[in-house]
Amino acid sequence: MGSLARDSMDCLIQGPSGQGQRAVRSRPEVKAPHDVLVCVSAVALNPTDFKSPASNPSPGAIMGCDFMGYVVSAGEDADKLFPSSTRVCGFVHGSNPGNPDKGSFAQYLVTDSRLLVRVPDSWTDLDGAALGGVGWGTIALAMEVSLRLSGRPSKPAAPQEDGSRVPVLVYGGATATGTMACQILSMSGYKPIATASSISSSLVQDYGAAAVVPYSSASCGETIRDHHTGGNLRSALDCISSPESVECCFTALGRIGAHYASLDFIPDDWKTRKAIKVYMPLTYALHGHEILFKGPYHRDADPAMLELGRRWRDEVQGLVDAGRLRPHPVREVQGKWQGIIDGLEMMKAGEIRGQKLVVAL
Repeated sequence: MGSLARDSMDCLIQGPSGQGQRAVRSRPEVKAPHDVLVCVSAVALNPTDFKSPASNPSPGAIMGCDFMGYVVSAGEDADKLFPSSTRVCGFVHGSNPGNPDKGSFAQYLVTDSRLLVRVPDSWTDLDGAALGGVGWGTIALAMEVSLRLSGRPSKPAAPQEDGSRVPVLVYGGATATGTMACQILSMSGYKPIATASSISSSLVQDYGAAAVVPYSSASCGETIRDHHTGGNLRSALDCISSPESVECCFTALGRIGAHYASLDFIPDDWKTRKAIKVYMPLTYALHGHEILFKGPYHRDADPAMLELGRRWRDEVQGLVDAGRLRPHPVREVQGKWQGIIDGLEMMKAGEIRGQKLVVAL
């Protein structure tokens, strides 16, 4: 390859209507002490990759969040921990109006090393991309900020007076975030009660759910409340964010001190119980920077969020090193850049169940 290849890179940017569009951009450079330059080998697809362009269009911005790759160079504060060729996975804020060159759907990216996870040699690049960071970052925010859960994998929550674990509802247990939540909650000393289809029930239990309730049941919320939590459920993580999921979660939650975390914005007219505290974890916030999205998706800069992210990155690294954390089952989509576009269309059409779409670059 000539000088153009060394100085430039292929990437996928937001087109005029929010769709993915192949482009050539300058290869990014390390400018901060904690940053690393990563050669991206694989990416994973998330709902935010097509939802963000729809809710907060940023034409021309590089798309994508989750990635797996190899360190090319590092800033002075990162080079000892992440020498050249280190295999890493993580997440960036793609489709970013404040930093349009930050997305993961690119041959190279620069990111903060303090949120990177080193990937074991036993994992494939596709596995690393599937772990990424959006999933565990969302759970970190949901547990610590929204649900006010103090247990961690390194220091699990104490059992209740009767010896049982505190229950936590995971609506959408068969999603990538759902299986990650079931694993982390279980290892943190909690009792994950998940919803899923009958087809996905065994998958969700294999990832740590103590019980699985069919979401299609008209009495889903009542079943969780009356038969699995005794009316004492205080925490719910909603990985679907639909009118039906909100209704189930709000029905299942107890009468006092309930907290609900939704992965997407919930309109006020869906909230049937005003006493429930509602929070939308936005994983991008863990970088500590201002999120220049509009309305409920905006976040002010907050250095404390970066510290939270660093703590949880350490938790995740420990679990990965010990072989205790698994990524969601992967499904590779062929075609590189066109594969990303095709995969996002598959997700928008609701064609994916129990799998994490990944694309090798």
